[in-house]
Amino acid sequence: MPMQSVIEGGSTASPASDKRYFITGLRAVAAVIIAWHHFALYPPLKEWAAPLLGHLLDWLADHARATQVFFVVGGYVMALSMSGRDWRLPALGRYVVQRYCRLGLPYLAAMILVCLAYAYGREWLPEEITGSPVSLPQVLAHLFFLQGLLGYEQLSAGFWFVCINFQLALVYAGSLWLRDSLGRGRINMPLLLGWPAAAFALFHFNLDGALDGWWLYFFPYFFMGIVIHHAVRQARSPLQFWLYALLLLAAMGFEWRWRLLSALLVGLLLWHAEWRGWGSRWPQHKAMLELGRISYSLFLVHFPVLVFVGALWTRLELYSPEQAALGLLLSFVCSVLLAQLFHRWVEQPAAALGRRLTQGSTSPAGYVPAWKGA
Repeated sequence: MPMQSVIEGGSTASPASDKRYFITGLRAVAAVIIAWHHFALYPPLKEWAAPLLGHLLDWLADHARATQVFFVVGGYVMALSMSGRDWRLPALGRYVVQRYCRLGLPYLAAMILVCLAYAYGREWLPEEITGSPVSLPQVLAHLFFLQGLLGYEQLSAGFWFVCINFQLALVYAGSLWLRDSLGRGRINMPLLLGWPAAAFALFHFNLDGALDGWWLYFFPYFFMGIVIHHAVRQARSPLQFWLYALLLLAAMGFEWRWRLLSALLVGLLLWHAEWRGWGSRWPQHKAMLELGRISYSLFLVHFPVLVFVGALWTRLELYSPEQAALGLLLSFVCSVLLAQLFHRWVEQPAAALGRRLTQGSTSPAGYVPAWKGA
């Protein structure tokens, strides 16, 4: 997948090295795993299919959380595409506009889809799926990515992740603004501020699940990607990466968290791919590249599809394990098909709108697919 790869000093990489097929493959696999994780979590299809697929669904529900992939990869690609530019205040403002268009507008469109799915299935599905009737304050909180901080119920599975990504994007862009405005470009603010923030999160903030509405809770995973970028592209030395890996191991020894192990393993894969240079030589499997291309759209639309199919199966009384398993498979296939349409008619136009709104100035972030740089 082509990607604008900017290294320190503002020069761009060659077209051949822009094609990071390994990163695209990671996103594709993670998006599919997350979709099936949600399919295995929410009734009624997973309950009806349990006699046939119970062990598989239990494993997916317990272990198939792949969001760490996107945090680590997002940190790396954001640093890759943003760190070599001038980030004075006007550039920061342009970035916020682009980021909201690129990340927020598809998220708002998905909000409409899930509300329509709830309207269709509210009388047929359990309340843990459809939730309480949607209120105006709840919608307004979603509009500004504040529902997690203000205590409102998420309208769709995974919406919390979009909010955290937006927070992380603003925090990283703010550190670049500090670098160029206060440090005059001579101090690597993302690293100077990132190391103590990551350490504080690992040994304190990340230990309290009640704080998972804040960017700092997930910052250690994101910062892994930033450290990899610095080690590979800037310092060209593995030292800082291995020091951060040791910090993660120390945090796991302090209090075990499988999420840290997952982030460390993803970081090791990404580090090896970028350090050895074989990430751009990864096999170009057409289906994998397509799934990676539409990964954000798939993340957004798979839950409303599951809600709709679950309500339809309830209405048709398709309760047998075989019929429920077919419903889960149909949900995934329809999610992929809808994601392709959503990417074409919502995600891409939203990104184009962001570029038009900042036209006539040098874009601070270029085109970075939504949860790649986010």
